[in-house]
Amino acid sequence: MTEIVRKEILENLNTYRFYVLIGLIFSMMLISIIVSYGDYHLRVENYNILRPGPKETDKIILPPEPLSIFARGLDANAGRLYQLSSRGVEVQPNQQSINRVSSLFSMPDMLFVTRVILSLIALLFSFDAVCGEKEQGTLKLMLAGHTRRASVVLGKLTGRFLLVFVPFFVLFLVSSIVVSLLPDVRAGEEYWIRLALILAGSTLYVASFIALGTLISSLVNRSSTSMMVGLAAWVLLVFVVPNMGATVAQAIGDVPPADRVEMQTRLSTIQSIYETQQQMKNAKDKDYSRIMIQIRETNNHLFQSYRPELNRLIELTRTLVRCSPSGAFSFLATELANTGIDRDIRIKDAIWMFVERNFNRFGGLEKGEVEQFQFRPSTPGEQITGVALPDALLLLIIPGIFVALSVVSFMRYDPR
Repeated sequence: MTEIVRKEILENLNTYRFYVLIGLIFSMMLISIIVSYGDYHLRVENYNILRPGPKETDKIILPPEPLSIFARGLDANAGRLYQLSSRGVEVQPNQQSINRVSSLFSMPDMLFVTRVILSLIALLFSFDAVCGEKEQGTLKLMLAGHTRRASVVLGKLTGRFLLVFVPFFVLFLVSSIVVSLLPDVRAGEEYWIRLALILAGSTLYVASFIALGTLISSLVNRSSTSMMVGLAAWVLLVFVVPNMGATVAQAIGDVPPADRVEMQTRLSTIQSIYETQQQMKNAKDKDYSRIMIQIRETNNHLFQSYRPELNRLIELTRTLVRCSPSGAFSFLATELANTGIDRDIRIKDAIWMFVERNFNRFGGLEKGEVEQFQFRPSTPGEQITGVALPDALLLLIIPGIFVALSVVSFMRYDPR
C-alpha cells in the first residue's frame, strides 16, 4: 500500500493538472483573504462609530467576529445596531459597503473556497483513479502480482488525498498566520483552537469528495464518463441540495421572514399607542404608562408566537441541507467561526431578555439604572458537544461510507 501511495503522488506531481489546480486554489485563497479582510475592516470601522459610550444603555451593537474573515456566515446580521426605547427594540439596517458595485458579487471567503473550489479540485484529482489506470493498461499489471485489491484502492485514496490536502493545509496555515498579524484582529488561544477545528472539518470534507471521485471511477470504464458523472454529483451536492433544502423547508414551514415580523412589530406598536390614546381621550386622569404596558404585551405576544415557528423552520432546514456534505460543512464551519445560526439566535434571545428585565426602567415606570448589556458567546467545546455535533458526525460518516463503497466496488471491478 505504501508503494501505491508513493506511486500516486509521484505520478501526479509531474502533471500540469497538479500545478494548475494548486495555482487555482492559491489564487482563490489569496483573493478571499484580501476581500474578506477588507469587508471585516469596514465593519470594524462602522462598529467604532456606532458603539455606545460607557453610560449609553439604549444602544446594543456587537463587534465583528475576526473569524468572519474565514467564514462570514451571519456575522454582518449579528452586528446590526439595536436601538432600545420604551417602544421596544428598533433594528437598524446593516451597514453597507461604500462601493455599491461590490454588492453585486458574492464575497469569496475561505468557506466558499473550501466548500466549492477545493471540493471540485478533489474530484478532478480522483475521477480517473481507477478507470484511468484501466485505459492505460496498467491496472492489470498492478493486480497481476500479489497486491490485494483493498490495498490498491486505499493506496489510491490516500495518495490523491495527500496531493490535495497537503498544499491546502500549508496555504491555510500561512493564511491563518497572516490574518493573525493584521490590524483589528485579536488572535488569542481560542482563535487557533477554532481554526484547528475548522481545519479538521475541512480534512473530512476533502476526504468525502476524494472518496466520491474514486467510487465513481470504480463504477465506470472510461475517464470521460467518470468526469461527467463526478461533475454532476459535485453540482448536486454543493449547489442543488443545500439550496433546494432551504427552499423546500421554507415552503413547508410557511414561516414569515424576520424583516416582515419586525415590520409587523412596528405596526403593532403604532396601533397600540393609537388605541390606548383613544381610550384615554375622555379620561380625566391620563395614565400614559398604559401605553407602554400595552406595547410590551403586544411585542411579547408576537415574539412568543413567532419563535416556536422559527425554531421548527431552522431545524427542518438543517435536516434537509445536511443531506449534503457541503451543507454539513457550512453549518460546522460557521458555528466554529462564531458566525453561525446558533449565535445569531442567542444574540436575539439575550437582547429580548435584556429588554424584558429593563423595560420599565426605559419607560420611567420603575426607578433605577438600566443595566449594561452583556453577551457571552459559546466556547468551542460547547459548540462541538452541542449544535455542531451532528454536522461533525456526518462529516465523519460520509467519507467512511464512500470509502467502504469504493472498496466494495473495486473488488468487483473488471481491469480488462
